[in-house]
Amino acid sequence: MALESFLEEASRRVRPVHGLGFFYAGVGFIAYTLVFEYIDPLGYYDAVVRDEKLLEEETLKLKYNMQEFLDEEEVVVNGERCRPKVVMVDVSFAGSRKRPLITFAIRFPAPITPGRNTYENRYEPEEIEYDYEAYWVFPPGSRILEVDMGDGSGEEWSVVSRNVLAIYGRRGGRTSGYEKIVFHVPPEVVRIRLEGVA
Repeated sequence: MALESFLEEASRRVRPVHGLGFFYAGVGFIAYTLVFEYIDPLGYYDAVVRDEKLLEEETLKLKYNMQEFLDEEEVVVNGERCRPKVVMVDVSFAGSRKRPLITFAIRFPAPITPGRNTYENRYEPEEIEYDYEAYWVFPPGSRILEVDMGDGSGEEWSVVSRNVLAIYGRRGGRTSGYEKIVFHVPPEVVRIRLEGVA
């Protein structure tokens, strides 16, 4: 009972402080990794990773919650609705047991083909609670043609090279609820098949 009470109190004290996203688009797929950094003053995640049953329960809960969040988004690639799927959740630490990292691997088939492509994502606008950066990497030889992050006041973006886009979210701002990236993929890029993802 003491452990349950501790875990309940400790989990309430965990707060997010930073996020990173790495998005990779190729012919036939999009795959990305999200990494969230937290401050954990009472050591909730330290206690969780020391108990195999607790860790299994926590990762299942994190996976379910992230999948539920993704299911609320409307991701459309070249006019076709796509459904991102969480395929991995990991709990680790950033140099201190008080700085847990939660990592999600997400992927989905997408009708990206050589030539001009359009990615769109519609979601519920929200206040940005912590700074984050997201990086979109397109295949070698690709070219980003257009970026539209809507009218949010908390995000900036930069095409840092022809095929790499960086997006910066700043705490206290607000997301717009809309993203659009138009890009050209050269004809010589080979299709990669994602097995086991419907």
